[in-house]
Amino acid sequence: MTVMPSDPPSPTHAPRSGPHRTPTTPTTPRPALSPAQAIAQAWLRESAESQHQWRMADIRAKQKYLDPVRWSVAGPLPRKKREGAKM
Repeated sequence: MTVMPSDPPSPTHAPRSGPHRTPTTPTTPRPALSPAQAIAQAWLRESAESQHQWRMADIRAKQKYLDPVRWSVAGPLPRKKREGAKM
């Protein structure tokens, strides 16, 4: 192949412009984590306070699920009137 002066440079032989980049070293790929393993690792990175908040939120959600608000057929219960409130 003959290179003509009007031909654009080949991408593999073109000089790089811009900041100098250091060559990257090949890394060994990490084994793929299952969703459960990824969640377990993320949990271990949480602070003790954050873990406590998550546990409390879980307890509240469980209570709401197991003991939902019961609606009567007649409608919601009337609210108590505040003392001294004008109507």
